Amino acid sequence: MQIEIVTIGNEVLSGRTLDTNAAFLARALEEVSVQVMWHTTVGDHVGSISEALRLALDRADGVVVTGGLGPTPDDMTRKAVATVFKRPLQLDESVLASLRERGRRLGRKLPPSIETQALIPRGAEIWVNPVGSAPGLLIEQKKKPVILLPGVPQEMEALTRQFVVPYLRQRSGRFVESFTLRTAGVYESMLHDVIGELPSKWPGGSLAYLPSYFGVDLRVTVAGGSEDDVHTVTGMAYEQLRQRVAGVTYGEGTAGIEEVVGEQLLARGWRIAVAESCTGGLLMKRLTDVPGSSRYVERGFVVYSNAAKTAQVGVDPALIEAHGAVSAPVAEALARGARAAAGVEVGVGITGIAGPDGGSDTKPVGTVFIAVSTPETEVVRDHRFFGSRNVVRERGAQTAFDLVRRVIAGLPPDPKLG
Repeated sequence: MQIEIVTIGNEVLSGRTLDTNAAFLARALEEVSVQVMWHTTVGDHVGSISEALRLALDRADGVVVTGGLGPTPDDMTRKAVATVFKRPLQLDESVLASLRERGRRLGRKLPPSIETQALIPRGAEIWVNPVGSAPGLLIEQKKKPVILLPGVPQEMEALTRQFVVPYLRQRSGRFVESFTLRTAGVYESMLHDVIGELPSKWPGGSLAYLPSYFGVDLRVTVAGGSEDDVHTVTGMAYEQLRQRVAGVTYGEGTAGIEEVVGEQLLARGWRIAVAESCTGGLLMKRLTDVPGSSRYVERGFVVYSNAAKTAQVGVDPALIEAHGAVSAPVAEALARGARAAAGVEVGVGITGIAGPDGGSDTKPVGTVFIAVSTPETEVVRDHRFFGSRNVVRERGAQTAFDLVRRVIAGLPPDPKLG
């Protein structure tokens, strides 16, 4: 089943608002083997919306529209649908009652404009919005579904989970399973070289490479008409792919590498402290973004200046003088010093040149040294990351977590495929 997403809103066209709705919908629909083949963005104009709907209905098996269902004058979706599909707007008493009840619960007197959300194209099925006012709407046009969703992300997501996904799953008549392996420390091309044509051996299966500066996610989707067959192929694909990329896989699903590290620390009964220079507290932020991280996170030191490195975690000024603040010996001293100052089992040190200035011929922008110290071992590695200041910092943090993960697990410190 091939779907077109139509996003409506001047704010999206202008770039002032990012279209996160389309990304969410594409991921959600993929889960039920529904392909998003087209994505159109139009402004808040009845003519533009009508033209987009006509084109989408001609070439797709169904259309999902987000935005333009609110009560303000620029919310034109219902009017455009009524015009292009010749379905006049009619007041729906059940929606109107729901809007008034929502206002009563919130202790507000709703303005009359809100009640325009109770004007529904004739023949539309109403999907009650569990977190907002504008309902979702389903229209069967030329035997194809046209689904209208509000543009507010939390409302769109709730309606998608509760109504859109189950409806399209049933309509497509196909069974779908998927899994994601998360990797770090290798490029997409390196993974492809190792994986090769393996996905061609999975009937109904496909493999998507999803690179970011956090690593490359490998997402496998298997679809078919038999639930048992799909399950069998998914299991085979998982075992075969996992074997090929085990050396660089840190997790599955949506778990972040900081969560994986947290689970390792809990399993060992260890606590962690970090001393950060170039990342400026990013490691600590990501560690403490995880609920329950107080069980294993002790403290963090942001040691941006040389004086701070000495005062907070005891780095010898002579060491900085001899090797420079951005160096392997200083990274090691940061990790060792953080562990000692905090009285924990794992210390992490990171120092580098995030840019855009400050590099040299011997230590160009993007040079980052990362060290990990535990009661069992000390490891330091140097890296060169390319990209903006933010990218260098994010990649530095991700690589630091991967080194921590490897050290705790007793794995070789360097990622290796095969």
